[in-house]
Amino acid sequence: MPKDREYYEIRNPADTRQIISKFPKLARDDVKAAISIAKDAFQKWSKTLPVERAKILYKTAEIIESRANDLARLLTMEEGKTLNDSVFEVVRTANLLRFYAGLITRAQGKVIPSQDRNTIILTTREPLGVIAVITPWNFPLSLPAWKVIPAIATGNTVVWKPASITPTIALELVKVFYEAGLPEGVLNLVTGPASEVGDELVTNKEIDAITFTGSLQTGKEINEKIGRQNRFIRIQLELGGKNATILSKNGDADLAIELTVRSAFGLTGQACTATSRFLVPEDMHDEVLNKLVERTKKVVVGNGLKNGVDMGPLASREQYEKVLSYIEIGKNEGAKLVYGGQPIRGDEEFDYGYFVMPTIFDQVTSDMRIAKEEIFGPVLAVMTYRTLDEAIDIVNSTEYGLIAGIITKDISEAARFAENVKAGVIKVNKPTIGLEPWVPYGGVKSSGNDVYKEMGEEAIEFFTKIKATYIGY
Repeated sequence: MPKDREYYEIRNPADTRQIISKFPKLARDDVKAAISIAKDAFQKWSKTLPVERAKILYKTAEIIESRANDLARLLTMEEGKTLNDSVFEVVRTANLLRFYAGLITRAQGKVIPSQDRNTIILTTREPLGVIAVITPWNFPLSLPAWKVIPAIATGNTVVWKPASITPTIALELVKVFYEAGLPEGVLNLVTGPASEVGDELVTNKEIDAITFTGSLQTGKEINEKIGRQNRFIRIQLELGGKNATILSKNGDADLAIELTVRSAFGLTGQACTATSRFLVPEDMHDEVLNKLVERTKKVVVGNGLKNGVDMGPLASREQYEKVLSYIEIGKNEGAKLVYGGQPIRGDEEFDYGYFVMPTIFDQVTSDMRIAKEEIFGPVLAVMTYRTLDEAIDIVNSTEYGLIAGIITKDISEAARFAENVKAGVIKVNKPTIGLEPWVPYGGVKSSGNDVYKEMGEEAIEFFTKIKATYIGY
């Protein structure tokens, strides 16, 4: 690395006086070099037996679990979420490793009967080549894991750009992979500005596929750049959501409030699957709103390393300013601020961090920006409805379609909801946050390009191509 390389600092969002690490701002030539290394490594890695790759994944899982506490602490210091949430993310990463280790040793092809005698037809799955992985900061360990793991498990090599505010935990994951025996060049980490590092990954013609999770705007830009390349390339986009939870007239109001508070303010609202709209029957509104506010007052905000904290800081100054700006937008649009809406200051524990109160707006209508746009913070919009059909229309009124939930005791209502809501994931009597790694995940409409799913067995489809072989005898 050149001595004059420019570095950027990673600071603790709960206390920005604390520097966590420093990382180099790589340039295009650095990314090109990483892609070249990955391309060379692919020649050998793609020929390894699935059982050999599985052994490395199992070993990686063992190492991660043995260091779970240290990794979780680092994750909290870098991203801000509570220590409990970080531990869960570490464990989830180990689960992903074991799931795909088991999956790739099972048959991935078919034997298809032929119309001709003395003929066998086989289909097999083969890796694509070099995969560009571009990931956000909100789940800096498990979210990249559900992309990187199936990619390398199926014989691909990877060049991975983590979010610029959470590269430290990303580097630790890469180190563990290599400690577990991953051959050199299979997994490559590149850090730096999206304008150079990200752009090179998207436009370099040695890249065989791109998987991206992030904002809708960035996803559109990537899609446009791919379209101008005059070549075919596989692309996977997960672009966020504006998720709603409906309390049915037949639902348990207390359960709905508990799950909504957890989904709206847990993880500081910084999850694609967070609940940001809460739909309440018009004739139940006053009672439910009062209970919702009282429950939200019990949410403990603070440094994620402290015991008893429910909600940590926002992950960066940019996110902090964005959330505060949306709170002002909500006020100006005529929504009624009933709780929160302010940064937390006046105490040394909060003065150097990006802390904002959990915030509730009432009297929100579907035409308001706070009801349509992804805020990615602890801001909840309360809306009312008269009939279930009206509620479903409200849920479907945004351009997103990632996840939606309903709280009801009526199975027919749940079925109608699941059938008519345009979303990739439906939750019934469950929080919108929380996904199981063996279940396919992905949104519709502007929540993603909805061609290939992430996680589950379906993830293998994105990272492989099918070859048919006819054998006559």
